[in-house]
Amino acid sequence: MRRQAGDPPLPAAGTSERVTARQWLVLAVVLSGFFLILLDGTIMNAAIPPIQRDLATTFSAAQWMMSGYALAFGVVLITAGRLGDRFGYKRLFLTGLAAFTVASALCAIATTGAEIVFYRAVQGVAAGVMNPAVLAMIRLVFPENERGRAFVWYGAVAGIAASVGPVLGGLIISTDLYGLGWRPIFLLNIPIGIVTLACGMRWLPEHRGRAGSLDLVGVGLLSATLVLLLYPLIQGYETGWPGELYLLLLLSVVLGLGFVWWQRYRLREGTGPVVDIRLFGNRSFAAGVGVAVFQFVAFAGMQFALSAYLQLGLGQSALATGLALAPFAVGTFVGSTLSNVAVRRLGRAALHWGSGLMAAGTAATALTIQLVGGSVDGLWLSPSTFVTGVGAMLLGAPIINIILTDVRSEEAGSAGGIVGTAQRVGHALGVALVGTVLFGLVSARSGAGLVEEYTTAIQLATLCCTGAALVSHVLIYRLPRR
Repeated sequence: MRRQAGDPPLPAAGTSERVTARQWLVLAVVLSGFFLILLDGTIMNAAIPPIQRDLATTFSAAQWMMSGYALAFGVVLITAGRLGDRFGYKRLFLTGLAAFTVASALCAIATTGAEIVFYRAVQGVAAGVMNPAVLAMIRLVFPENERGRAFVWYGAVAGIAASVGPVLGGLIISTDLYGLGWRPIFLLNIPIGIVTLACGMRWLPEHRGRAGSLDLVGVGLLSATLVLLLYPLIQGYETGWPGELYLLLLLSVVLGLGFVWWQRYRLREGTGPVVDIRLFGNRSFAAGVGVAVFQFVAFAGMQFALSAYLQLGLGQSALATGLALAPFAVGTFVGSTLSNVAVRRLGRAALHWGSGLMAAGTAATALTIQLVGGSVDGLWLSPSTFVTGVGAMLLGAPIINIILTDVRSEEAGSAGGIVGTAQRVGHALGVALVGTVLFGLVSARSGAGLVEEYTTAIQLATLCCTGAALVSHVLIYRLPRR
């Protein structure tokens, strides 16, 4: 492990109380950055309407305040992981965090919608740079017998940040702090970013993975593949899936195959690829990535479906919607805290419990809406959303540990980038699938947005999430029993 002068030592785990405290400090730093990444992906839901009113932005610009962040985030993850392997994960994390904090400040003082779209894209790139270093640090700092405990907190932070965003955003908008309207949503990131940056410079250890030159051709092919894949998924349901989006998806497959061929060629020549595709020959890694994709299809699809139904179909505010989904956030925390013990005692069966609870919770949500109809509220939905949240993190927290367990230390950054990309692709697929079903059925009937139209559509959209959870349930059988 490479350390800078003045850095405190990071000895092996379990030798003393000081060692444990040091490891948890590292975890606290990287999870603070991770919290910002996910929070900014959801808190904007509450800010879009007031930004549109305040800056007189177009609907298309408002969409790209969300979509630009998601697209930029997803595209750079694997490349950023490789950069971390080469230049160091501490440097990568701190660079991304600093850029994210500056971009947040620029969003807060923006005077036009176009400025926010641009700075949000910068935020997305910065988030994508940070994210692989988070997983790499956890993989390298915690030994295998203690890593499960670290991923408990990783899963808890992931679930809570994604779920609390709409609530926090709604509170900020409704209180209108100092008459600043939506701007404190971005200002919130600045003190968190500065404190995390200072702590990271002090406590994060230096560590690098695989050296070698950067494969610029591979970076280009990979980036183009991900843009052509994610752009249609992000925009498809909003634009009605015109023919050119299907063409882009086809081109993404072609370029993806070209990328795989190029990576194989680089390996044969003994030069460093962006992705060592031999990772996918590892059964735990390959199957685990598949599980992560479909877990995020169900997780993100469920959140998006209920948020859209409650706000657009039932006319509830962003704050009321966030509060209605609070049991989901509570469930994710409970599932995360139980996951490590469950995996230790039950092995692979614990993951099946997670996917099974996700499937049962999403199906129960559809049944609840069918029985209650348009008068459904957060209280009616709380049992099923709580169960869904428990299942999501009972599966989601340990699956990342399983994916990274057999990865060589020098590939930790690249592997972390692949995991992050799998999650982003799953997220985009979930939103695209649910959005297409939900808005397609409403527009096909009358386009009037009546409660009855949305109530019927949400049931089918939620059952799509059930199907994704069942696919992950099947893929878990490909994992080792341990």
